[in-house]
This record gives sequence, C-alpha cells and structure tokens, in this order.
Amino acid sequence: MAKSANPIRFGINPRNIPYERVVGVAKVAEAAGFDVISFSDRPPEPSMEGWTLATAVAVQTERIAVTHSTLNVPFRNPALLAKMASTLDVMTGGGRVILTLGAGGQETHYVTYGIPFGSPGERVTDLEDAIAIMRGLWANESFSYEGRQFSVEECSAPPAPLGPIPIIIGAGGPRMLRYTGAQAEGWIKNGGWPESHEQYLGLLGPVEAAAESAGRDPGSIYRVLNGTGYIGDEDPDSVIPQTFGRRGGLMGNADKILATIDEYVELGVDTFHLQFPNDILEEQLAQFGEEVIAKVRG
Repeated sequence: MAKSANPIRFGINPRNIPYERVVGVAKVAEAAGFDVISFSDRPPEPSMEGWTLATAVAVQTERIAVTHSTLNVPFRNPALLAKMASTLDVMTGGGRVILTLGAGGQETHYVTYGIPFGSPGERVTDLEDAIAIMRGLWANESFSYEGRQFSVEECSAPPAPLGPIPIIIGAGGPRMLRYTGAQAEGWIKNGGWPESHEQYLGLLGPVEAAAESAGRDPGSIYRVLNGTGYIGDEDPDSVIPQTFGRRGGLMGNADKILATIDEYVELGVDTFHLQFPNDILEEQLAQFGEEVIAKVRG
C-alpha cells in the first residue's frame, strides 16, 4: 500500500447543536488549527440543511474548508450543484470547498421526498454522471452530456471556480472503490472507523490499484476517516455518549492519540474527521489543537 503523499489534516463533525453555536465552534476549530468542518446531509433528520449550513459557516470564517459526510447525489441536480459549489468557492476566496459525495443510502430518505431511488448500480452510474457534468461545467463555458438520469444540453453554470474543487467519494463497494481510485481526488471510508487494519487495507487496495491503472499516483489521493474524538485522561466510555456508536477514533491523552495517528498514517490515512462530545466541545477543540495538531505540524 502507498503511504499518502498529502499532509495530515484534521476535521470536525459537529452534530445536533444550534446554529449560533455551530458558527462559534467553527471559529474555535479554525483557531485551533483544524482544516475542515464537515456537515451531515440527511434532510429528513432533525438537523439544518447541510449545504445552507456549510455556506453560512464558510462566509463567517477565514481559512477552514467546508464539506459534508456525505453530500448525497440524488438530492440535488448536478448542474445546479456545480454552480452552488463554484459560487461558494468564489465567495470564500477559493480553495475552501470540498465536495464529499455519496451515491445515497437510506431509501426512505428519498422516497419520502419524492426523489427517485434507483438500484445500487443505477445510483453509482448516477454519481459518475453527476461528477462528469460538474467537472464539464467547471471546465467549459458550455457543456452537454447525456446520462442515465442526469443530462445537460448546451448548459453553462458560471461563475467558474477560482481553482480546482476536489471531489472525495464515500465508497465501500468494489465498483465505487475502483471509480474513486480512477477519478476522484479523495476517498472517505463508508461506515466510520475501520474495524481492523485488515479491513481498511482491503478497501484501500482497490482504490490504489485503480489509480495505478489510470496512470495516477495512488499517494496523491486523499484518504479520510470519520471517527470519535476525545482528548483527556478519563475513560472515553465515561465521557462519550452512547449515541456516537462504535468507539473508533482518536481518543485518550495526547501521547496515545499521537501514537494512533502514526499507526493510521502508516496504513495510508492522511485526514481525520472527528466528532467530539458536545458538552465539552469547544474545550476539546482547543486542547486537541494545542496538544495534538501543533505537535503533528512541528
């Protein structure tokens, strides 16, 4: 497996907190050295709409990038999403918009909204078509494309982005993993933290193989993990809510977290998106920045 050639990055996944606090948390994270803030995109759930929230945060911060985990393709027309992304890129000075895309799961989320929900293979095809349309619109004044569900004809979607907008794909199945390696700027593992090193390497392998077959450097592809974050000396089980699910992530004192980072960097990971306990969130971000991020960056 190829070790990533990218710098180590850290992100946060704030969930279930009021809008005003989200903005404040983003500013604390930015000051602490976090690189990315990631939002949920599950409209039926009791949370604010993901793209609107990301936009509001992006225009009230200065450096931190915004993304989603994941932005699900069936919810949005890709030509319009291309324009939304390039507009936000221009509004925020360039380089702060990351499109983390998924083919869509949870069928009821789409059916209740009246959105077509195809078979797994159809949804992967739709994701591939959506990415082709978005990249075509970013690169051309006028663009046409015919896909299974998404098509454009002599379409334009200004403004052009100020620079490349990276696309990261949430993938776990063989076809999606191969497509990610061949076409995407990054991969985020579906399902959160790996169950084992072997599981992670088994998923990364097809990504790297497809990259090599496409003539790409596998080490250039971003590799993102979602996990739980907690820094401190208490037992994480006594601090982290049960609602967080499986307890994989960066947890423990600074030395233990730094050792876990080294362990997963050796496996090829370069980006860690973390959800910290809400009741101590701001304090955790500041402490993590001082005791972990600062040391990783020397």
